[in-house]
Amino acid sequence: MNNNNPADAKIALMFPGQGSQYENMGQQFLRFNSKYQQYFETAGEILGKDLIKVVNGEDPGSSLVDTKFSQISIFCLSCALFDYLSDDLSLDMGAVDTVMGHSLGEYSALYSAGAYDFKKGAELVSYRGTIMSESDRAAKGMMAAVLGAEADIIEDVLEDYKGRVFIANYNDYTQIVISGYEEDTKKAINDLREQGVKKIIPLKVNIASHCPLMVDVSKKLGEFIDKNTDFKKPHLSFLSTTETEYIDRQGFKNTLTGQLTNPIKWVAGIELCLERGINIFIELGPGKVLSGLVLRIARRNKKTVDILNTNDLEDIEDLISKLQERGLLK
Repeated sequence: MNNNNPADAKIALMFPGQGSQYENMGQQFLRFNSKYQQYFETAGEILGKDLIKVVNGEDPGSSLVDTKFSQISIFCLSCALFDYLSDDLSLDMGAVDTVMGHSLGEYSALYSAGAYDFKKGAELVSYRGTIMSESDRAAKGMMAAVLGAEADIIEDVLEDYKGRVFIANYNDYTQIVISGYEEDTKKAINDLREQGVKKIIPLKVNIASHCPLMVDVSKKLGEFIDKNTDFKKPHLSFLSTTETEYIDRQGFKNTLTGQLTNPIKWVAGIELCLERGINIFIELGPGKVLSGLVLRIARRNKKTVDILNTNDLEDIEDLISKLQERGLLK
């Protein structure tokens, strides 16, 4: 780590979104911290499923590939890891400058900020995952990751596909996701290849998320929020990576509905964090996708930051060691 003075530490807590899930995720952590299985049990009661069995691949009728199960499972693990960090490890919350999430991860970020309790968040995520899963089966959309090309090249090609194919995620400077109608997106992929883009990976979803094609799902979610959710005042600062600004309680609904129809501007969000002097980024949830994105964005901006995550026990031990060095665990 760069400095052992806690006063110099500014932390961003980051929560991953759909796509970071994998079979058996978090099971090492849960074996040694069994009280956090209750998060999966509570969410399972809402869904009517044994989520631990789904995560472990032990339910032949259900899979983490299904949006309905992947979203809530990621949410459960991220919230458990946040509470482990804040409660069991006693992280100095005064050093936390920002909480943020990538798409679905914003629900975990809002939980960490105190916008709702775990059960209310699980109900929201379960509903979101269910209506998106239904849309998966009904829609003819697709998404694809475009690697190794700057945004302006992609934007130029998509000029010919207005209203049909969109940029969904600005993940880093040369990792961008496009989203739209299936046939049009396939044509746009061919056009991008003709422009010299060598690596384009179709994503394993049948939905066109983070673009205007999700407007009906967004409306349904908004109606559900109106009927079921009363957001509390947050005690941590929540950064929306759709709006690229800090949002308070009055704006949470618009953030959660708007992220379905608007692109995720992860690059701009991390750039804002770097401008604020944030020097420690902690990813709470499965995988290390966000950690890798932050590393590349920080390098482009010539910033030195510490990036920690919680993907497995070794990562958690490393996190504990480095936060102790900084005097950030009480």
